[in-house]
Amino acid sequence: MIYIIFSFISALTISFLFMPLLITILNRNQLFDQGGKRKIHKGRIPSMGGIVILLAFTLSLIAWMPYNQVFEKSYLLGAIALVALLGIRDDFVPIVPKQKLIVQLIAASIVVFLADTQITSLYGFMGIEAIPEWLGCMLSVVFIIFITNAFNLIDGIDGLAGTTGIISLCFMGVWFYFADNLPYSITAFTLAGGIAGFLYYNWYPATIFMGDTGSLVIGFVLSTCGIWLLNTNATLPGTSILHFDAPISMVCGILLFPVFDTIRVFILRLYQGVSPFRADKQHTHHKALRILNSHSRVTVIISITHAVVLVIITVLATVMSDNMVMPVIIIFCLLTNRFINKRFIRFFHNRAKHNAR
Repeated sequence: MIYIIFSFISALTISFLFMPLLITILNRNQLFDQGGKRKIHKGRIPSMGGIVILLAFTLSLIAWMPYNQVFEKSYLLGAIALVALLGIRDDFVPIVPKQKLIVQLIAASIVVFLADTQITSLYGFMGIEAIPEWLGCMLSVVFIIFITNAFNLIDGIDGLAGTTGIISLCFMGVWFYFADNLPYSITAFTLAGGIAGFLYYNWYPATIFMGDTGSLVIGFVLSTCGIWLLNTNATLPGTSILHFDAPISMVCGILLFPVFDTIRVFILRLYQGVSPFRADKQHTHHKALRILNSHSRVTVIISITHAVVLVIITVLATVMSDNMVMPVIIIFCLLTNRFINKRFIRFFHNRAKHNAR
């Protein structure tokens, strides 16, 4: 517990103390995220806050991770560094999606094949248990790339990505701790601490954004922790209070908001006949912001909803199988999407009537 507490506090402290320095450097060199048609913010605000998050995460992880585990996590740290470099490059000069995908594919492959982090079973979902190794590797790579980009896409308003990331990481960190897996718990809490220090400067009105440098790294670590959770859960006895009978649903619950929002927006874009990778303002947080007109309110409401749903899914996943919990999650997502669309249409209809008067 001492290692976990100090890893979180040290990461938070480093992030909190060095973020103003990064803001000053970025402002002096005029490295801004310029507002525009596809941006929510106005004016010029520095990005790349993820650089300090990564610094805080790496230094604290090396300092507090058990000595032998640091070397075992070397492949993971190497893959994270690769993703971070991709983010820095994209924050400086945007990269085309194909190039980003290639780099993410390499980073995901390093974790799957060299760090031996891969899905080995579907744990009874749709009647499937063990799966071939090649299929498990392919699913793992696709999962890591999808979650990495899904988390990147929800970084659209002040504080949202950071708050959502902290909730998911702390949940997994607590679970790993009680499951007696200290290295995984330290990893999750250390990154959560780095994000917490950054969040002070990213809350509305933000003085810095995490940029792709931060969102890609956080998404990459979250996806890796998701696979760790699946594999750790499989080693626990079925009678354990920590054991999930629906582990796949549990991972989906932990990452529900980015997964739901990404799938929703991709389907909508394809339905409209445009590229699913084309940037727009159709995300859930964009629609909520137009109705509530407050970054803080939207962030708090989405974060609380994410946490409450996570608790509910946790309860269900301990007593029900994936075959029963997954349909519940899908129905919830469909109803949520319908609610969002109805409120959005009603809002603009009422505003149009008001303007007509």
